[in-house]
Amino acid sequence: MRRRQALALVTGSLSLVAGCSSDTTTDLTPTPSKTGTEMTPESQIRELPMTTPPDPIDCDDDPRPVSRAAGDSYSDRANGFELTASKGVVTIGERITFTLTNIGDNPRGIGEKYKYNILRQHDGWEPIYFTESQAGWTDLGVRVYPGGGFRWTFTATNDGLERQNGYNPAYHVCSALEPGEYRFAFFGLGGSTISTTFMITDA
Repeated sequence: MRRRQALALVTGSLSLVAGCSSDTTTDLTPTPSKTGTEMTPESQIRELPMTTPPDPIDCDDDPRPVSRAAGDSYSDRANGFELTASKGVVTIGERITFTLTNIGDNPRGIGEKYKYNILRQHDGWEPIYFTESQAGWTDLGVRVYPGGGFRWTFTATNDGLERQNGYNPAYHVCSALEPGEYRFAFFGLGGSTISTTFMITDA
């Protein structure tokens, strides 16, 4: 009897370790969730891959604008996070990086790194991104530890701003990139949106 009990305890311990290991890779194979948010560990700055969509979009065939984060203004800090840009002014053809960081003392749950948008100020904030179908995002949460977060790097050109977003809709740019004021925003903070502004100038 004692031998069987010992084996059962060892088996249970191994199952628990395996479960913890799988939790750390959940965000690599995200699946949509309609009933709640699944939390996965996130202890470092993770980057959105600089992968462009494999196929172009037909911009004359009624593409869908990504209209999130089009309000008048948002703070660059919210819910214990800060959003920063690597530079305030970027010349067309140069690179710019945006970083979302947990500046608090405790882990916090947020949405995936795919919940971002870039908009241009032109009589209001207008999105530069379009998708082939109605945009939707996987409902997978990420637990971000203090000092951790996300990073997005782009080149200030039409192609350099387009992105393949994992299981989410690909982002395409349909209009020529023009000098002006732009906003990078992240809308994965529950009911809050965080943003930072920057300028694009001619080469």
